[in-house]
Amino acid sequence: MLKFYFDSGTTNTRLYVIDEKGDVIQIMEKSIGSKDVSLSGDKNLLARELSAMYFETKDKLQYKSKNINDMNDVIWMSGMITSANGIVEIPHIGVPVGKKKLASCVQKFYEGKFFKKDIYFIPGIKSVPDGTEITVENVYKINNMRGEETEIIGILEEKIPDIHHDYKTLTSDSEKSGTFVLIMPGSHTQIAVVKDGKITDIISTITGELFKALKSQTILASSLEETSEKSSNHDSKVDANNLDLNMVETGAKNLEAFGFNRAIYIVRSLLLFTDSSVEQRKSYLEGVLNGGVLKAIKAVLGSAPLNIYVCGNENQFKIIRTIAEKIYPEYRVSFIENNKSMPFSVLGFKAIYACSET
Repeated sequence: MLKFYFDSGTTNTRLYVIDEKGDVIQIMEKSIGSKDVSLSGDKNLLARELSAMYFETKDKLQYKSKNINDMNDVIWMSGMITSANGIVEIPHIGVPVGKKKLASCVQKFYEGKFFKKDIYFIPGIKSVPDGTEITVENVYKINNMRGEETEIIGILEEKIPDIHHDYKTLTSDSEKSGTFVLIMPGSHTQIAVVKDGKITDIISTITGELFKALKSQTILASSLEETSEKSSNHDSKVDANNLDLNMVETGAKNLEAFGFNRAIYIVRSLLLFTDSSVEQRKSYLEGVLNGGVLKAIKAVLGSAPLNIYVCGNENQFKIIRTIAEKIYPEYRVSFIENNKSMPFSVLGFKAIYACSET
Protein backbone atom coordinates (compact mmCIF):
# COMPACT_ATOMS: atom_id res chain seq x y z
CA MET A 1 0.00 0.00 0.00
CA LEU A 2 1.26 3.46 -0.90
CA LYS A 3 1.04 6.14 1.76
CA PHE A 4 0.59 9.76 0.66
CA TYR A 5 1.60 11.99 3.54
CA PHE A 6 1.06 15.77 3.37
CA ASP A 7 2.99 18.00 5.77
CA SER A 8 1.13 21.29 5.31
CA GLY A 9 2.14 24.49 7.07
CA THR A 10 1.35 28.19 6.99
CA THR A 11 3.08 28.89 3.67
CA ASN A 12 4.29 25.57 2.20
CA THR A 13 3.09 22.01 1.72
CA ARG A 14 5.25 18.94 1.14
CA LEU A 15 3.90 15.65 -0.12
CA TYR A 16 5.82 12.45 0.55
CA VAL A 17 4.93 9.11 -1.03
CA ILE A 18 6.05 6.12 1.04
CA ASP A 19 6.09 2.60 -0.36
CA GLU A 20 5.45 -0.73 1.35
CA LYS A 21 9.10 -0.95 2.43
CA GLY A 22 8.86 2.39 4.21
CA ASP A 23 11.01 4.24 1.67
CA VAL A 24 10.16 7.69 0.35
CA ILE A 25 9.79 7.20 -3.41
CA GLN A 26 8.44 10.62 -4.41
CA ILE A 27 8.51 14.15 -2.94
CA MET A 28 6.56 17.15 -4.15
CA GLU A 29 6.55 20.66 -2.68
CA LYS A 30 4.24 23.58 -3.34
CA SER A 31 4.09 27.13 -1.99
CA ILE A 32 0.59 26.79 -0.61
CA GLY A 33 -0.64 26.78 2.98
CA SER A 34 -3.19 28.00 5.50
CA LYS A 35 -2.10 31.62 5.01
CA ASP A 36 -3.40 31.50 1.44
CA VAL A 37 -6.84 30.41 2.66
CA SER A 38 -6.87 33.25 5.17
CA LEU A 39 -5.89 35.84 2.55
CA SER A 40 -8.19 34.57 -0.21
CA GLY A 41 -11.20 33.61 1.87
CA ASP A 42 -11.52 30.51 -0.32
CA LYS A 43 -12.23 27.58 2.02
CA ASN A 44 -11.82 25.08 -0.83
CA LEU A 45 -8.35 26.31 -1.78
CA LEU A 46 -6.24 23.77 0.09
CA ALA A 47 -8.39 20.76 -0.78
CA ARG A 48 -8.28 21.78 -4.43
CA GLU A 49 -4.53 22.48 -4.55
CA LEU A 50 -3.48 19.46 -2.48
CA SER A 51 -5.68 17.13 -4.49
CA ALA A 52 -3.94 18.42 -7.63
CA MET A 53 -0.61 17.50 -6.00
CA TYR A 54 -1.98 14.05 -5.15
CA PHE A 55 -3.25 13.23 -8.66
CA GLU A 56 -0.21 14.71 -10.40
CA THR A 57 2.10 12.62 -8.22
CA LYS A 58 0.05 9.48 -8.88
CA ASP A 59 0.31 10.11 -12.61
CA LYS A 60 4.12 10.44 -12.35
CA LEU A 61 4.36 7.22 -10.38
CA GLN A 62 2.10 5.41 -12.82
CA TYR A 63 4.31 6.53 -15.69
CA LYS A 64 7.32 5.03 -13.92
CA SER A 65 5.58 1.82 -12.95
CA LYS A 66 2.41 0.43 -14.51
CA ASN A 67 1.64 -1.45 -11.29
CA ILE A 68 1.33 1.71 -9.20
CA ASN A 69 -2.24 2.47 -10.26
CA ASP A 70 -3.34 -1.00 -9.16
CA MET A 71 -2.02 -0.49 -5.61
CA ASN A 72 -4.21 0.72 -2.76
CA ASP A 73 -3.22 4.01 -1.22
CA VAL A 74 -4.06 6.06 1.87
CA ILE A 75 -3.82 9.80 2.46
CA TRP A 76 -2.60 11.27 5.74
CA MET A 77 -2.06 14.91 6.65
CA SER A 78 -0.63 16.94 9.53
CA GLY A 79 0.09 20.57 10.31
CA MET A 80 -1.97 23.70 9.72
CA ILE A 81 -4.20 21.63 7.46
CA THR A 82 -6.19 20.80 10.64
CA SER A 83 -6.70 24.49 11.55
CA ALA A 84 -9.67 26.73 10.79
CA ASN A 85 -7.89 27.70 7.55
CA GLY A 86 -7.16 24.10 6.59
CA ILE A 87 -9.33 21.39 5.07
CA VAL A 88 -11.06 20.46 8.30
CA GLU A 89 -10.62 21.98 11.77
CA ILE A 90 -9.69 19.46 14.44
CA PRO A 91 -9.38 20.47 18.12
CA HIS A 92 -5.95 20.33 19.74
CA ILE A 93 -5.42 17.43 22.13
CA GLY A 94 -3.95 18.00 25.58
CA VAL A 95 -0.58 17.03 27.00
CA PRO A 96 0.99 14.68 27.86
CA VAL A 97 1.21 13.40 24.28
CA GLY A 98 3.19 10.51 22.81
CA LYS A 99 2.82 8.59 19.57
CA LYS A 100 0.14 6.26 20.97
CA LYS A 101 -2.12 9.12 22.04
CA LEU A 102 -1.64 10.89 18.71
CA ALA A 103 -2.47 7.68 16.85
CA SER A 104 -5.62 7.16 18.93
CA CYS A 105 -6.77 10.72 18.18
CA VAL A 106 -6.26 10.63 14.40
CA GLN A 107 -9.50 11.66 12.69
CA LYS A 108 -10.85 10.33 9.41
CA PHE A 109 -12.70 12.74 7.13
CA TYR A 110 -14.22 12.05 3.74
CA GLU A 111 -13.32 14.89 1.35
CA GLY A 112 -15.94 14.61 -1.38
CA LYS A 113 -15.26 17.58 -3.67
CA PHE A 114 -11.70 17.05 -4.87
CA PHE A 115 -9.95 13.98 -3.41
CA LYS A 116 -13.19 12.00 -3.15
CA LYS A 117 -11.42 9.81 -0.61
CA ASP A 118 -11.04 9.41 3.12
CA ILE A 119 -8.22 11.50 4.58
CA TYR A 120 -6.61 10.81 7.96
CA PHE A 121 -5.64 13.89 9.96
CA ILE A 122 -3.07 13.97 12.78
CA PRO A 123 -4.28 16.55 15.33
CA GLY A 124 -2.25 19.36 16.81
CA ILE A 125 -1.62 19.57 20.54
CA LYS A 126 -2.00 22.10 23.36
CA SER A 127 -0.01 22.67 26.55
CA VAL A 128 -2.72 21.81 29.08
CA PRO A 129 -4.49 18.53 29.84
CA ASP A 130 -7.72 17.71 28.02
CA GLY A 131 -10.76 19.26 29.68
CA THR A 132 -8.90 22.22 31.19
CA GLU A 133 -11.07 25.34 31.42
CA ILE A 134 -9.29 28.28 29.82
CA THR A 135 -9.79 31.69 31.43
CA VAL A 136 -8.17 35.11 31.26
CA GLU A 137 -6.33 34.21 34.46
CA ASN A 138 -4.70 31.02 33.17
CA VAL A 139 -4.45 31.72 29.43
CA TYR A 140 -0.71 32.46 29.80
CA LYS A 141 -0.24 28.71 30.28
CA ILE A 142 -1.78 27.89 26.92
CA ASN A 143 0.43 27.19 23.93
CA ASN A 144 -0.20 25.02 20.91
CA MET A 145 1.36 23.51 17.82
CA ARG A 146 0.18 21.90 14.61
CA GLY A 147 2.74 19.84 12.70
CA GLU A 148 5.69 20.07 15.07
CA GLU A 149 4.23 17.29 17.23
CA THR A 150 4.67 14.87 14.32
CA GLU A 151 8.27 16.02 13.81
CA ILE A 152 8.98 15.54 17.51
CA ILE A 153 7.68 11.98 17.41
CA GLY A 154 10.06 11.44 14.48
CA ILE A 155 12.99 12.83 16.49
CA LEU A 156 12.19 10.48 19.36
CA GLU A 157 11.91 7.55 16.94
CA GLU A 158 15.35 8.34 15.51
CA LYS A 159 16.96 7.22 18.80
CA ILE A 160 19.51 10.04 18.73
CA PRO A 161 22.18 9.01 21.26
CA ASP A 162 22.55 12.43 22.91
CA ILE A 163 18.83 12.65 23.62
CA HIS A 164 18.44 9.17 25.05
CA HIS A 165 21.70 8.71 26.92
CA ASP A 166 23.69 11.91 27.53
CA TYR A 167 22.40 13.47 30.73
CA LYS A 168 25.79 13.95 32.41
CA THR A 169 25.30 17.70 32.88
CA LEU A 170 21.82 17.36 34.38
CA THR A 171 20.85 17.20 38.03
CA SER A 172 20.05 13.78 39.44
CA ASP A 173 16.31 14.52 39.48
CA SER A 174 16.31 15.58 35.83
CA GLU A 175 18.44 12.58 34.93
CA LYS A 176 15.95 10.20 36.51
CA SER A 177 13.03 11.80 34.71
CA GLY A 178 14.77 12.07 31.35
CA THR A 179 13.57 15.63 30.75
CA PHE A 180 14.91 17.78 27.94
CA VAL A 181 13.81 20.56 25.59
CA LEU A 182 13.47 20.62 21.80
CA ILE A 183 13.51 23.96 19.97
CA MET A 184 11.88 23.96 16.52
CA PRO A 185 12.85 27.25 14.79
CA GLY A 186 10.49 28.82 12.30
CA SER A 187 8.03 31.63 11.75
CA HIS A 188 6.71 30.65 15.14
CA THR A 189 9.51 28.99 17.08
CA GLN A 190 8.00 26.15 19.07
CA ILE A 191 9.60 24.76 22.21
CA ALA A 192 8.61 21.32 23.48
CA VAL A 193 9.38 19.92 26.91
CA VAL A 194 9.83 16.16 26.61
CA LYS A 195 9.74 13.80 29.58
CA ASP A 196 10.05 10.02 29.30
CA GLY A 197 9.26 10.06 25.58
CA LYS A 198 6.16 12.29 25.79
CA ILE A 199 5.57 15.97 25.15
CA THR A 200 4.55 17.40 28.52
CA ASP A 201 4.60 21.14 27.84
CA ILE A 202 4.84 23.64 24.98
CA ILE A 203 6.24 27.17 24.86
CA SER A 204 5.21 29.07 21.71
CA THR A 205 7.07 32.17 20.52
CA ILE A 206 7.16 34.39 17.43
CA THR A 207 10.58 34.78 15.80
CA GLY A 208 10.81 34.48 12.00
CA GLU A 209 7.48 36.16 11.38
CA LEU A 210 8.42 38.97 13.77
CA PHE A 211 11.79 39.41 12.07
CA LYS A 212 10.01 39.76 8.72
CA ALA A 213 7.48 42.26 10.10
CA LEU A 214 10.16 44.42 11.70
CA LYS A 215 12.13 44.35 8.46
CA SER A 216 9.25 45.34 6.22
CA GLN A 217 6.70 47.26 8.29
CA THR A 218 8.64 49.41 10.78
CA ILE A 219 11.19 52.21 10.93
CA LEU A 220 13.84 49.49 11.28
CA ALA A 221 13.39 48.48 7.62
CA SER A 222 16.18 50.72 6.35
CA SER A 223 18.53 49.30 9.01
CA LEU A 224 17.94 45.73 7.85
CA GLU A 225 17.84 46.07 4.06
CA GLU A 226 20.68 45.73 1.60
CA THR A 227 21.60 49.09 0.05
CA SER A 228 22.98 47.39 -3.05
CA GLU A 229 21.69 44.65 -5.31
CA LYS A 230 23.45 41.94 -3.34
CA SER A 231 20.24 40.32 -2.23
CA SER A 232 17.03 39.85 -4.19
CA ASN A 233 15.23 38.28 -1.22
CA HIS A 234 14.05 41.21 0.85
CA ASP A 235 12.61 38.94 3.54
CA SER A 236 15.87 37.05 4.17
CA LYS A 237 17.36 36.77 7.62
CA VAL A 238 21.08 36.91 8.33
CA ASP A 239 23.20 34.81 5.97
CA ALA A 240 24.92 31.88 7.66
CA ASN A 241 28.33 32.90 6.33
CA ASN A 242 27.96 36.44 7.66
CA LEU A 243 26.52 35.68 11.08
CA ASP A 244 28.25 37.88 13.69
CA LEU A 245 28.06 36.05 17.01
CA ASN A 246 29.42 39.04 18.93
CA MET A 247 26.45 41.06 17.70
CA VAL A 248 24.12 38.18 18.58
CA GLU A 249 25.50 38.33 22.13
CA THR A 250 25.05 42.11 22.25
CA GLY A 251 21.43 41.85 21.15
CA ALA A 252 20.63 39.25 23.80
CA LYS A 253 22.36 41.26 26.54
CA ASN A 254 20.47 44.42 25.57
CA LEU A 255 17.21 42.46 25.71
CA GLU A 256 18.07 41.49 29.30
CA ALA A 257 19.13 45.02 30.23
CA PHE A 258 16.48 47.18 28.55
CA GLY A 259 13.56 44.97 27.55
CA PHE A 260 12.28 44.18 24.06
CA ASN A 261 11.04 47.62 22.93
CA ARG A 262 14.30 49.42 23.67
CA ALA A 263 16.50 46.52 22.50
CA ILE A 264 15.00 46.43 19.00
CA TYR A 265 15.17 50.22 18.62
CA ILE A 266 18.92 50.01 19.06
CA VAL A 267 19.00 48.44 15.57
CA ARG A 268 18.24 51.91 14.24
CA SER A 269 20.93 53.50 16.41
CA LEU A 270 23.41 51.03 14.95
CA LEU A 271 22.54 52.33 11.48
CA LEU A 272 22.63 56.02 12.38
CA PHE A 273 25.67 56.22 14.63
CA THR A 274 28.01 53.30 13.84
CA ASP A 275 29.69 51.78 10.80
CA SER A 276 27.95 48.44 11.38
CA SER A 277 27.03 46.35 8.34
CA VAL A 278 23.52 45.16 7.53
CA GLU A 279 24.57 41.60 8.45
CA GLN A 280 25.78 42.80 11.85
CA ARG A 281 22.47 44.55 12.48
CA LYS A 282 20.58 41.43 11.42
CA SER A 283 22.77 39.38 13.77
CA TYR A 284 21.99 41.82 16.58
CA LEU A 285 18.24 41.47 15.96
CA GLU A 286 18.61 37.67 15.93
CA GLY A 287 20.16 38.00 19.38
CA VAL A 288 17.18 39.98 20.64
CA LEU A 289 14.56 37.63 19.17
CA ASN A 290 16.26 34.36 20.14
CA GLY A 291 17.20 35.78 23.51
CA GLY A 292 13.46 36.01 24.00
CA VAL A 293 13.14 32.31 23.22
CA LEU A 294 15.60 31.37 25.97
CA LYS A 295 14.04 33.94 28.31
CA ALA A 296 10.68 32.20 27.83
CA ILE A 297 12.23 28.80 28.60
CA LYS A 298 13.71 30.15 31.82
CA ALA A 299 10.41 31.76 32.84
CA VAL A 300 8.63 28.40 32.52
CA LEU A 301 11.33 25.92 33.54
CA GLY A 302 13.61 27.96 35.80
CA SER A 303 17.39 27.92 36.08
CA ALA A 304 18.02 24.23 36.72
CA PRO A 305 20.58 22.54 34.41
CA LEU A 306 18.86 21.42 31.24
CA ASN A 307 19.69 19.85 27.90
CA ILE A 308 18.31 21.82 24.96
CA TYR A 309 18.33 20.59 21.35
CA VAL A 310 17.85 22.92 18.38
CA CYS A 311 16.33 20.94 15.53
CA GLY A 312 16.99 21.34 11.83
CA ASN A 313 18.43 24.86 11.48
CA GLU A 314 22.18 25.07 12.12
CA ASN A 315 22.22 28.86 11.92
CA GLN A 316 19.62 29.14 14.68
CA PHE A 317 21.56 26.58 16.70
CA LYS A 318 24.69 28.77 16.59
CA ILE A 319 22.65 31.79 17.65
CA ILE A 320 20.92 30.05 20.55
CA ARG A 321 24.11 28.32 21.72
CA THR A 322 25.95 31.66 21.78
CA ILE A 323 23.24 33.29 23.87
CA ALA A 324 23.09 30.35 26.27
CA GLU A 325 26.86 30.29 26.78
CA LYS A 326 26.91 33.98 27.71
CA ILE A 327 23.64 34.44 29.60
CA TYR A 328 22.21 30.99 30.44
CA PRO A 329 25.27 28.80 31.20
CA GLU A 330 23.07 26.27 32.99
CA TYR A 331 21.63 25.28 29.60
CA ARG A 332 23.60 22.85 27.42
CA VAL A 333 22.63 23.46 23.77
CA SER A 334 23.15 20.80 21.07
CA PHE A 335 22.16 20.47 17.41
CA ILE A 336 19.98 17.86 15.74
CA GLU A 337 20.23 17.86 11.95
CA ASN A 338 17.20 16.91 9.89
CA ASN A 339 17.67 14.27 7.21
CA LYS A 340 16.23 15.68 3.97
CA SER A 341 15.72 12.23 2.45
CA MET A 342 13.84 11.00 5.54
CA PRO A 343 12.67 14.11 7.45
CA PHE A 344 11.56 13.95 11.06
CA SER A 345 7.99 14.68 9.96
CA VAL A 346 7.99 11.52 7.82
CA LEU A 347 9.55 9.45 10.60
CA GLY A 348 6.87 10.75 12.95
CA PHE A 349 4.09 9.96 10.49
CA LYS A 350 5.40 6.42 10.01
CA ALA A 351 5.50 5.86 13.78
CA ILE A 352 1.98 7.23 14.29
CA TYR A 353 0.66 5.22 11.32
CA ALA A 354 2.20 2.03 12.72
CA CYS A 355 0.56 2.69 16.11
CA SER A 356 -2.81 3.25 14.46
CA GLU A 357 -2.66 -0.22 12.95
CA THR A 358 -2.07 -2.01 16.26
